Amino acid sequence: MLWLHMGMPKTGTTALQGYLRGNADVLNEIGLRYMETGRRRLEGKRRLAVSHNTIAFHINQTSQSMDQFRAAMTSEYDAHADQTCLVSSEMFYSCDLNRLAEVFAEIPSRSLRITFYCRRYSDFFEAGYKQRAKNGRLPIGGTEYIRHQLDQIRNRPAMFSFSAKLAQIRTAFPGVTVAPLLYERSEMVQGNVVDDFLSRIGTPLEKDRTGGHTSNPSQSRAASEAFGIVTRAIGRKKSRQLRRLVVDDPVMVRRNDVLEPDERAWLDEFLAKEDTAFRQEFFPDRSELFSPKQLGEEDKNFRRDSPEEYEALRKASEIVFRMALES
Repeated sequence: MLWLHMGMPKTGTTALQGYLRGNADVLNEIGLRYMETGRRRLEGKRRLAVSHNTIAFHINQTSQSMDQFRAAMTSEYDAHADQTCLVSSEMFYSCDLNRLAEVFAEIPSRSLRITFYCRRYSDFFEAGYKQRAKNGRLPIGGTEYIRHQLDQIRNRPAMFSFSAKLAQIRTAFPGVTVAPLLYERSEMVQGNVVDDFLSRIGTPLEKDRTGGHTSNPSQSRAASEAFGIVTRAIGRKKSRQLRRLVVDDPVMVRRNDVLEPDERAWLDEFLAKEDTAFRQEFFPDRSELFSPKQLGEEDKNFRRDSPEEYEALRKASEIVFRMALES
């Protein structure tokens, strides 16, 4: 069996892939083959990468044939068909799925499974905004960009809906079983994505073999926007190095500070309706795809363009600029 893990982005894929690359002895014990094709360059040089992004880069950046990847993937799978094999990249979620399918064309559809984690729509929106902000890729002001994106989703819900992604997968991979997962940490095996994912694909770990993996704290919107300013000045590489530093200040770490409460409620409700059939097919025991979002009083009163938020951005900017000067 070969599992094709497609992300989605911001669902712990890097943590999972890092564990897989760093624990080959454990993988051997549980009968899991973390495929090398797509992690190692086709010419066989350099250390294995943490994920299979090389395949996605090839799809996104060139029009060249997928033949070399297909041949290598088929050969490696044939050599390890008695194990559970895994290919993983969050970049697969948004790449050309028809070209991706060419890589697995010689592997029987009955031997292939496709999976991805589904994250709450509003949380994914927030994570995507912060990622874009800290990389200095907000083309317009924050609030204007957010409202534009929400209007885009209103007019084209397929941008975010899981039903639309499912249809794309089934068109590109006819006959292949699709097995989506829910990114709800409170419901995960051992409360983390590594144990949960490996259990779901039939290769569970013994208890405590993940070393108590925990998720990274969520960077605040103010911090993300401040890092974005610095990124445009010093470049993404140096900015990423700064972001790895731990800053003990509440203004730098926060959740639920991108969408206002009414925007969040609308987005989750609107897309949940779009995905009713998806929920009924894959999660029939759930009345809602995601459990109700629990917001604190501060979150309920959050407004973006308020004196408090401008002050947060000022403080975060001072902290980030000081970090940049001292690095």
